[in-house]
Order: sequence, then structure tokens, then C-alpha cells
Amino acid sequence: MKKIEKIQAPSDITGLIPGVIGQRAFPTPTFKDSDPFLMLDHIGPQKVGADWQLTGEGHDHPHRGFETLTFVFEGKMNHRDSLGNRVQLNSGAVQRMNAGSGIVHGGSMFSDEKTERFHEIQLWINNPKDQKMSTPGIHNVSDHAIPYLEDGGTKLRVISGALGGLTGPINTLAPTQIGHVISKEAGTITVGTFDGPTKVMVYVMEGSASVAGTPILSTHLAQLTQEGSEVNLQMEANSQALILAGIPINEPVVYGGPFVMNTEEEIQQAHIDYQQGKFGVIEQ
Repeated sequence: MKKIEKIQAPSDITGLIPGVIGQRAFPTPTFKDSDPFLMLDHIGPQKVGADWQLTGEGHDHPHRGFETLTFVFEGKMNHRDSLGNRVQLNSGAVQRMNAGSGIVHGGSMFSDEKTERFHEIQLWINNPKDQKMSTPGIHNVSDHAIPYLEDGGTKLRVISGALGGLTGPINTLAPTQIGHVISKEAGTITVGTFDGPTKVMVYVMEGSASVAGTPILSTHLAQLTQEGSEVNLQMEANSQALILAGIPINEPVVYGGPFVMNTEEEIQQAHIDYQQGKFGVIEQ
């Protein structure tokens, strides 16, 4: 069984989505070694009212060189992009967007009318060098299309890769295994298998959890040991966590705002290409 090697506190990003609490699990001043994952921004969970909404007007923006996974745990998001896609993501949905060679996207956000809460995570996953300029595209998966297993009051939703004998519907260019654990009652679930060089992390979104007896508080990220092929996760009642596992790419990473490439020259070219309209535009 894997154990906890280190626990990281988040950076505060409250206000990134106006009026909603936010926290960044990584990168932070104390933790940047998350390869193949680049960034995890967690918005909410917060009760904002049944009528809460945030228009995306004027906030369309470009990306290149990586993939995003957007988890809409509670609420709605209206996605639009320069490929001509327009789709509504409802509570429980996950969207994979490969920015690849370049895409412009945006949208509006709404609370969940039943719970009156908004709760969302955007996870950035690096593309290997030979996939940086791949064809952009999106893949939207609704809640009912995500396989899951339950053990008592604990539920594991399998988002990508193989976990617990199930295979998730999302296929990322850098191989990942991602699971969403929800516990209405206190319980324990064993998740695996994680083999070879796979890096495994646990991020607690709400409530608290423990791995091998070591507690992880809400909005904290646990880096797990390389040794062991399974994670025994003890969940407190009314808690949620993400299990993030991926094989490191081990290539240079250069951030340039909304672009992530391998060199500064490639970042500069991305800015030029965007200014020249090569990422396309969102039709109104």
C-alpha cells in the first residue's frame, strides 16, 4: 500500500471566479513537481444561491500545448470555442479539451438549482512534445456516462484510465488514471493498481480523508510514495477527493500565460500565431 510522502497546502485564488472561494493545489510556491499534471484550480464548493450566474462575455481566451479537464461537480457551464462547439455541462459532467495547436474558448457559469452551490475544478495536463501541436478538440462526458463502483457509503467514479476494474471514458494524451471519490458516510476504499513510474496524488476537495492513517485536510494535496501499487483511502462522512495518477513526461515545461510549451521560442510563436488569428475565432 502507498503511504503519504508529503502534504501541500493550497494557494488562495478566491476571486478568480468573482464571489466564489478558490484554491490552487498546484503549482504553488512550495510545490511544482506535479508532472504530467500542470495545474489544479478548485472553485468552491460554495452555496451561492439558486440564481447565481457569471457571464463569460469578454473572457474568451486562447490555449496551446496541453489538455484541460473541467469537472462540473455542482452547477452548469456553457462552453463555446473557436471550433464551433457550443455545449452545456451539467452537474457531474467532465469535459476534456485538447488545446493542441491552438483553441479559443470561454463560457458562462451557473449554480446548481437544487443545491444552490457551485463547485468546479479545472485540471491542466501536459501534452508530450510530439503532441503539443496536435489537432484541437473536445470530449464531453455526462454524469450518467461515467462508470462507478460503491462500497458502503463510498463511491468511486472512474474518469480516466483503469481503476477498480473499471475504465474511465476520458482518454488523455499523457496516460492518466483519475478517480473521484464521494463518501456520504465514513468508509474505506482501496484503489489501484498503480504500476511502474506512475506518480500518485490525492486532493481532498471537501471534508477530510486519510491514507495509511495520515489525515489530509480539505483543499490539501497529498503526494504519495512510489512504493506500493494501491491506495487505501479512509474517507470521513460528507467528503470528496480526487485521485490523480500519471506517468511523468520528463520534458522541459515553459509556461507563457495560457500556453505551455517546451521552449521560450515556442511560447513566443504561440503569441504570434494567436495575434495573427491562427487559433480561429468564436462565432457570435
